[in-house]
Amino acid sequence: METWSMLLVLILLLFSIIIPIYYSQKKKNLQKKLKEGREVSEKEKIRVYLDNINEKFRAKYR
Repeated sequence: METWSMLLVLILLLFSIIIPIYYSQKKKNLQKKLKEGREVSEKEKIRVYLDNINEKFRAKYR
């Protein structure tokens, strides 16, 4: 019975170390993806704005 309890304690300790590391990495990856998504959307907004300006000037000189 003593070995089972020691094994159980060892398993619980390992999980208490591994699970927080896993979730912190998962959260870090999610934040990185969100940041990249915001950058892409900002670049897309700038591109659309510049395209609108170009269309206005093209229409003006036609």
